[in-house]
Amino acid sequence: MLKPLVMFGYSLIFIITIIFSSGLLNVILPYYKTIQNLGEISVKWQYLTEHKDDYDAIFLGPSTTYFGVIPKLFDKYMTTEGKSVKSFNFGIAGANVSELDFYLQKILALEPANLKWIFLDCSVDLFTNIGSTSAQEIYWHTPRKTLENFQLILESSIDNWKVKVPYIYANFQSFIYRWLGIGQLSTLWQEAILNLDLSNSDPLAKVSEDRLIQESGYYAIDWQEKAEKWKTIFRGNGLDTYQKNLKNEQTKLANLNSENAFNEPSTIYGAKMMKNIVSRIEQQQQINNKKMEAIFFIPPILEADSNPFAIYRAYKSGYIDTLFAFNNPNDFTNLYELDRRIDSAHLNNQGAEEFTVLLASQFSQYLNNSREKLINGKL
Repeated sequence: MLKPLVMFGYSLIFIITIIFSSGLLNVILPYYKTIQNLGEISVKWQYLTEHKDDYDAIFLGPSTTYFGVIPKLFDKYMTTEGKSVKSFNFGIAGANVSELDFYLQKILALEPANLKWIFLDCSVDLFTNIGSTSAQEIYWHTPRKTLENFQLILESSIDNWKVKVPYIYANFQSFIYRWLGIGQLSTLWQEAILNLDLSNSDPLAKVSEDRLIQESGYYAIDWQEKAEKWKTIFRGNGLDTYQKNLKNEQTKLANLNSENAFNEPSTIYGAKMMKNIVSRIEQQQQINNKKMEAIFFIPPILEADSNPFAIYRAYKSGYIDTLFAFNNPNDFTNLYELDRRIDSAHLNNQGAEEFTVLLASQFSQYLNNSREKLINGKL
């Protein structure tokens, strides 16, 4: 009777040792310095690490940034305004704020010599996962980031535990995969043994790496093979919903002044996340003794597809100093026209061109105002 218990005890100790050893190895020797098998993220990251000192502005955000901001056009407009800017689009499809913060830390760790402005699009859902076992989700689920997401979910305004529990499980699953290195092992198996191409799980969304780099990280949805399919869906079943949401947006925007909207737990925590992002940039500025500034912006997106309350709370609370908002369809009517959009949340190439010029225009005016304040302050 005693012998089976002893054997069970030894087996349990062995399993626990394996789990903790695997995890510690992944913490001490985390994945690869160059991001592997994450499609466009890998391509952008490798190029950025090799040219980190070439850029003084970086756009960091989800797909609304990736498909919405054209660096070459932004730089060209700034040149016409007498300002030299070279920018790079590090937009990541499907990214939430936790993931953006993770990559921000990696970018800052590169210590880019000339980086002055980091444009941040954080008007997205704060804790949902696009797929807990996807390589993209596994990669950024470090212990710290996973704990932050747990806290956000538990503090969120969602009262239904039937909704909370799947979110918690999804984050925990991503963390376990990273902790045990399962993501790396399965990647090695599928590539080396099964000879599969893991650069992008959706062949219709596959991009031209050369063109991606030529466009400094921007890639229009129009250029993807699935573009026509998206347009068909949007102009079919999704059109009525979009037009209804568009008509209701003015009322929804008025609710931004509601104290209830700003006091939701998830909104409060989201604002704190942005405060932490600004703090990271300020700390890096002190380390390098060079001016580096966070510029937050909200792309032309309806509240139905985004969460603007957290970023507005961060701005009203003084956590962030600069915010360019384009989410009012009454002020930016053209950007919400059907011929400027690929779907409810994303611009097509024509829309991206117009949005980029508007963003550059506001940024140029911001720089002019900052210069005037500096001159008046000296006088």
